[in-house]
Amino acid sequence: MSSTPAARSTVHTLAAAALLSLGGLADARADETLKFRLIEHITNIQTQDIGDVEGHVVGIGHYSGLATFPDGSVGTAFHSFTIDYIKGAGSFGPVYHSVTLDDGSVLWFKVAGTATPDGTRSKQKGNVTVLSGKGKFDGAKGDGTLDGVRLTPLAAGADAYYDVVINLKK
Repeated sequence: MSSTPAARSTVHTLAAAALLSLGGLADARADETLKFRLIEHITNIQTQDIGDVEGHVVGIGHYSGLATFPDGSVGTAFHSFTIDYIKGAGSFGPVYHSVTLDDGSVLWFKVAGTATPDGTRSKQKGNVTVLSGKGKFDGAKGDGTLDGVRLTPLAAGADAYYDVVINLKK
């Protein structure tokens, strides 16, 4: 079957455009919004009174618990944190998180944010930065938000929940 040079050029141009658009779709499919809830408790914490103003403390500690996903899957969750609070208000972070799924996949991310006291509770909001991943999260990068509440006073055994939304880029 013979064709003119103009027809062959048009076919090549259309084929190249199709391949470029498929590449764009493949990239778009690799990105996703990952939403999950962390339900954790403080396993240990150490604080130090700073003494410059009443109620000023810095601290370091660890949480452990579960990450629950909309599809019903559950993973283990851990995070190590630092705080700088005056009467329960102030900054936290960097807070280093890991979430491990049943298949061995791991997502590592950090959060920096603020805490606002609300009675014995502490409302917490932060910005997420994805550090790395393993398994289904291999090569992951991205950013997002954390929004939650520590339900009981800052001490070992305190319970908390956090809703995390990550714009995951692979």
